[in-house]
Amino acid sequence: MTAKHRWTTRVRWSEVDPAGIVFYPRFFEWFDLATESLFESLGQPWPIIFPLYDIVGVPIAESGAKFTAPVRYGDEVAIDSVVAQVEEKTFRVEHEVRVGDIVCARGFELRAWVGRPAQPSDRLRARAIPEEIVKVLKDGVENSHA
Repeated sequence: MTAKHRWTTRVRWSEVDPAGIVFYPRFFEWFDLATESLFESLGQPWPIIFPLYDIVGVPIAESGAKFTAPVRYGDEVAIDSVVAQVEEKTFRVEHEVRVGDIVCARGFELRAWVGRPAQPSDRLRARAIPEEIVKVLKDGVENSHA
């Protein structure tokens, strides 16, 4: 089993273009929110684990999406996120965006576990993901609430 979670949102006016269709960068914002919500559902809220593990965060190293149907103003959107891969310093989260039974987009984020530098001028570097976090990401707990 792997970590997975469902995050839901209703499309707001500020997220759509003049035709009432969600502007594509919003999907990437939703992916970010869904990943943060996934960690919360696993008992690993970012405001707690970032300072606990002395990291600046889990920035995106690579991201992509394929859009298959429009999402419109007022739609109730469900994003199913799953941890698809965990490596030494990175993990990949895959997202499926639905409105009802219609798959509107699929996307992914490759995120790095980035340590806090010793000096502010030092370069940011990925470090090994702690074993307890790897276990949570790989084993997961099935959650499907918002």
